[in-house]
Amino acid sequence: MKIFRSFKLILYIILLPYTILSQELDKDSLNLIANEIRQKGATLYNTGKHTEALEAFKQFLAYRKKIYGNENYFLATAYSAIGISYKNLGENEKALENYMLAEKNILLRTPLNYSLLGGLYVNIGNVYRAKLDYLNAYNYFNQAISSYKAQTPINKEKLTGAYYSLAEVHFLNNNYQEVLSIAEECYLDADTSNQIYFDNILGGSYYNLNEFEKADSHFQHAISFSQKYYGKGLDLAYAYMSYAEFLSGINNFEKALENLSEAYNILEYFQKEVGPVLSNYYEYEGNIYRNRTINTQEINRFKRDKRQNLLKSIDSYKKGLAALEVSQIDPESSDIKIQQTRSLMDCLDLIKAIGDVYLEIALLDNENKGIDYSENLDYALSCYNNTSNLIQQARKEISNDESKIQLSNLQYQTIGKIIETAYLAYSYSGNQEFLDIAFNNSEQLKSSALFDKIANELAQENSLIPDSLLELERKLNNTIANYSELQYEELNYDEPDSSLLEEYNDKIFNASRQRDELNRFMEESYPDYYQLKYSNSTLSLNDIQDRLERKEAIVEYFLAEPASEKIENGSKADTLSSLYTFFITSDNIEFHKKTLSNSEIQALEETFRFMSSTDYLFTRNEDAKQYCISSHNLYKVLIAPFEQDLSEKHLTIIPDGKLNYISFDGLLKTLPDTSEAIRFNKLNYLVKDVNINYANSVNIFLKNKASKPKLRNHTLAFAPEYNSEKFSLTGLSYILAPLPGVQKEVDEIAKSVNTTIYRSKNASEQNFRNESGNFDILHLAMHAYINDSLPAYSRLAFSQIADSTTLDNDGWLNTADIYNLDLNASMTVLSACNTGVGKLQKGEGLMSLARGFLYAGCPSVVMSLWEVEDAAGTKIMTYFYKYLKAGKTKDEALRLAKLKYLEGSNSRLAHPHYWMSFKCIGDNSPVYTSYDLYFFAILILLIIAFSIDQGIRIKKARRNRQA
Repeated sequence: MKIFRSFKLILYIILLPYTILSQELDKDSLNLIANEIRQKGATLYNTGKHTEALEAFKQFLAYRKKIYGNENYFLATAYSAIGISYKNLGENEKALENYMLAEKNILLRTPLNYSLLGGLYVNIGNVYRAKLDYLNAYNYFNQAISSYKAQTPINKEKLTGAYYSLAEVHFLNNNYQEVLSIAEECYLDADTSNQIYFDNILGGSYYNLNEFEKADSHFQHAISFSQKYYGKGLDLAYAYMSYAEFLSGINNFEKALENLSEAYNILEYFQKEVGPVLSNYYEYEGNIYRNRTINTQEINRFKRDKRQNLLKSIDSYKKGLAALEVSQIDPESSDIKIQQTRSLMDCLDLIKAIGDVYLEIALLDNENKGIDYSENLDYALSCYNNTSNLIQQARKEISNDESKIQLSNLQYQTIGKIIETAYLAYSYSGNQEFLDIAFNNSEQLKSSALFDKIANELAQENSLIPDSLLELERKLNNTIANYSELQYEELNYDEPDSSLLEEYNDKIFNASRQRDELNRFMEESYPDYYQLKYSNSTLSLNDIQDRLERKEAIVEYFLAEPASEKIENGSKADTLSSLYTFFITSDNIEFHKKTLSNSEIQALEETFRFMSSTDYLFTRNEDAKQYCISSHNLYKVLIAPFEQDLSEKHLTIIPDGKLNYISFDGLLKTLPDTSEAIRFNKLNYLVKDVNINYANSVNIFLKNKASKPKLRNHTLAFAPEYNSEKFSLTGLSYILAPLPGVQKEVDEIAKSVNTTIYRSKNASEQNFRNESGNFDILHLAMHAYINDSLPAYSRLAFSQIADSTTLDNDGWLNTADIYNLDLNASMTVLSACNTGVGKLQKGEGLMSLARGFLYAGCPSVVMSLWEVEDAAGTKIMTYFYKYLKAGKTKDEALRLAKLKYLEGSNSRLAHPHYWMSFKCIGDNSPVYTSYDLYFFAILILLIIAFSIDQGIRIKKARRNRQA
């Protein structure tokens, strides 16, 4: 009977087109054939033959359509199976397309099959995770959990599986405590299979949290459970491999190899040639070869044995790429595209590992620096560029800012390696190509999500996309921001309302889906937009030099802070940071590296701590002396190498890492006599000689500078009046203390420039939303509250209107809200507390309120790095606008305002805390026409008038003589 049914199945597969078109079989017969085909597809899928499985599932769908029509609940399983096959073939967009069709058909049934829907959402989440879009993955896994909970009775096995998928996303984002929290809720109720999965991920989490005994226990538990309940299967192979990776991480290489060998014995039966688990095996094998200790004191033998181990590791990593069915397994000599890999994350890990090994081999030859040294550096750079380009490709496909920022964290270590390797190659050869590589990658990591936003807006402006679609995108972004804020607020209550949380989550989920679908539609329907969006629009060093004026200089920093490394006793050894510096003028480019000592890193931290300390009124002379020493040492590291080239220059600084927290104004060019009392108003600050501007990146700076906004020269100022209102934020109580100085501040500004002022209750959030798009300068003099844990919910405090019932007018404008404003201003001045600080994100800089205004389209922001003293802030802002009105550039106006403040201050009031906080970031072009231009224009007119008058007089004189 089985032989007959198999023959019948084969016959119908061969004759499928003819069967569907020419034969009318009864429903039962068609269902029989369809189910046979589905079973065949499942068998092919389980043996790793995904291409053949895909064809079978397509035939299964065709039969189902023959039976049920083009839209029916019973088509959902076929679409899901096709989606799974496409996902395993690495074709994620086609997988999503079929999953969406599956969802459409699932929703046709009443009552809804929540269990089937939950499984579909897990599959969709898996695709987004494969695309490195972790926020969408997180949202779909949450929707799966909600769906499983809605099913009666609840299938705990499936529910726990969805929680595990959620834990995996947290693990990939290094949120190990979140992994522990999810496991604590689910582990005991999990079925055996999910307990094994949780054991492996708990082992990895505890390892990264340095709790090695707990990690060891979970890994061993995963092995024993796999042996007991499943025998020699892929779960056991993976458990052995995970344990081997852990053992390698604590330098127990012999035992690691034993476990890896056990894994391979199993894989020979299940994934002998291809498969993700086999790829993981080769990755772990390569890690062991690479990290294995060489037991010899003889240097030449050490180098020889180490090189042999490193070459073996490269061979293992390439086998891992082959197991992923990557067509080009030599990343040192060919470009790799996303479409060529079935697992992007695994592929990235392997290619970067190959690059790391080539760099290690080159450094073994660091003393001789022969041909091999140069070749291995080239190989390393090629691998790193492949890694970086793959991440860039993935970034372009993502709509949300959060996932882009997470990608910046992933990319940071690779970019650091590229710059390190390019510097070594540049130092060895002097070839500017390596300098270009280093600089372009440094730029790539500077506020990359912000740069993507600007590039996307330019693509939209220069394509044929209708305004109605762009407006829809803005509305969806606002919906996501508003409900995310409501969700965040609800979660901060002691007893959150679960029904409200579910409602907000559904709103966010649906709006995010619509936004993704809209983006896909725009890319498919408007090819010009697609081409512009995905084009490389970064400027080369030569392009940058051509755009710089003679009096401009740019210093860009890249602060490489390597991750700590494990050593044998289980503790971590910290490596030194490296500072790479690019100095660019219209006629000069320099590229430097300096290894920072612990004392130099400490000087950086002490300088910021002194500048921003709230105890500035009680500064001791010893503290002031230490500040002078630290600040001068920083000057020698950061600025002194270029000081000869900075004379009469406008300096734009592109900071990185902890340098974002520093006010370069306060760096001391010379060290005062520390044997005497320190007089702050007499110190030789850098700001006395140089105009200092800041930017997120050179590309963003020059693009903003080129976008010449209309200069309406009209200022909108908001100055709320607070009455010690109390409010809660993230579980803590705060008071909005009165700021009497801000009323004087906006009045003084109005004397210099044409200003519309909103005060008291009129200084509302709603009025700002309504009016902010109509003014050239925005001035916000108010309180700000910074949320370091969730930067999107740092907020500006407008007037607190008691009867406000809408989120758009609750008195709080957070960073996420600002992102979605459509601003036309050429400058925003945030005369508030801490508007320039926030959580430091690798690859993005400070996630501050100021960044929100840059993101919303404002090319220039003046902000504060710490809490501004009321009276001093008022004086500096008053001077600032007077110099702006005189036609000074923004950075020069701010510099002159600070110097004016210093001139009128005694030593106590000249403390750095009072005046250094403000910094100008972005386009530094003048807002007003200089008085000098008016003077010269009048002078020219007078000269012309005088010349005409003289000409007339001469002619008259001639006529008189002739008469």
